[in-house]
Formats: sequence, C-alpha cells, structure tokens
Amino acid sequence: MYTEDMENMGIVQDVAQEIVDIIKPNKIILYNRKYDLSGELTSFKLCIVGDFENKQLVLRQIFNNVDCDIPFDVIIYTQHQYDELKMEENAFAGRIDRKGKVIYG
Repeated sequence: MYTEDMENMGIVQDVAQEIVDIIKPNKIILYNRKYDLSGELTSFKLCIVGDFENKQLVLRQIFNNVDCDIPFDVIIYTQHQYDELKMEENAFAGRIDRKGKVIYG
C-alpha cells in the first residue's frame, strides 16, 4: 500500500472509529472512494450495518457528532435488511457486499 493510501485509510479509519464509539454497529464497509489527480482522498462512502430501531436517528447521530475534513456519505442497513439484500445480485447491498472492504466488524 502506498504511503498516501495508508494516510487516506487513516482518515477513513478515524471516522469509522468515531462511528463505532457513537452507535456500536455490527459492521462498517467502505464501498466507494474518490481521489484527486494527486492521489489525495476527496470523499468516501460507508455502509453501516447494525441492529438499529431508528435509522434516521442513527444518521443524525453520525452527522451531528463525527468530524471529518473530507466529505463522506453513509448508507444504513439493519442487520436483517443487509442479510436479505446482500444475497440479491441486483441489490445495492449485494454490490456493497461483493466489492466493498470491511473496515470494522
């Protein structure tokens, strides 16, 4: 792994750790990263899977409490939703499961 990529992953891991501390998910999957021409991370997307009763509340907790200089986006699945949808080839959760990188859980 290049040094720059390791630095970029450090930023992603820091955000993941903040999310873990706040909401205690079962799993966090990095499923998209964007870089500029110099190789600097410009944005990333995370899939968060857990036993959540209120996904809107979880999103608010994340975006109100996680600080990051780089824009990031989050998609939330309950564990039940994710387990069902990841088996469907055309489902977005299936694509995340096949191509994403588990960074927690």
